[in-house]
Amino acid sequence: MVINMFKIFEENILKYTDNFSSAGIIKLVIDIVLFAVVLYFIIKLIKKKIKQPKFYVIIGALLLTYILSALFSLSMLNAILRLLVFWLVGCMIIVYSQEIRHEFEQMFTMNKIDNAFSSNQEKQEIISILCSTAEYLSKRRIGALITIEKEDSLNTFIDKAIPLNSTITQEILTTIFTPGTACHDGAVIIRKNKIMCAGAYFPSTDKYDVPKFLGTRHRAAIGISERYDAITIVVSEETGNISITVSGNISLELSIDRLKEMLDGYLNIK
Repeated sequence: MVINMFKIFEENILKYTDNFSSAGIIKLVIDIVLFAVVLYFIIKLIKKKIKQPKFYVIIGALLLTYILSALFSLSMLNAILRLLVFWLVGCMIIVYSQEIRHEFEQMFTMNKIDNAFSSNQEKQEIISILCSTAEYLSKRRIGALITIEKEDSLNTFIDKAIPLNSTITQEILTTIFTPGTACHDGAVIIRKNKIMCAGAYFPSTDKYDVPKFLGTRHRAAIGISERYDAITIVVSEETGNISITVSGNISLELSIDRLKEMLDGYLNIK
């Protein structure tokens, strides 16, 4: 049986390469190389959970590759691509399930909120409080998760947390995150100049390439930034390092000056 399979394979190769003609061998090499490149990028796409704009570019590139493989009779690549499409769709649905769910939420339920500050002075006052709070917590290695809502409403999480609706002050924020209090493990959500709630819990990121030394706070901060346009400040309980997450990316070991600079760039005024 093995011999028969080998003979069938040999016959197919001979037919494909036109009896090992120069043009046929070149065509076979191109076919194999293109297949390897396509497979590599598919695996990379699934592992890294590439963001939406890049995802569309890659899907477009795969579609173009399929069309070219049909035009130039690259039958090996063409056949593989046709087989891949069935399980690739399933893999994408599984890997990107949360992103798909979020897109539906944005389409049907998610509200947009105008959280722009009324003046630069108001924005700078809030940034100053956030930076001084982060510095205080960092020096004492008190873990914290402070999320600033932008246009995407975070009411889903606010409604399930401990309501506060209080003015932002360093005293209130540091008290919330003091170890032993009821909500020091959760996140604080800030809307403009108000602390809306404490003890909020976010979905953790599913990224495979998050550094192993980052804990649950950091993973939750990345997770919320993947699904919403919110900005989250993280203070590590183990090291006291300050980080910030935006759009699924995390900036680690920030100085207070750098934190202030980033907040100034991310927060809007009318």
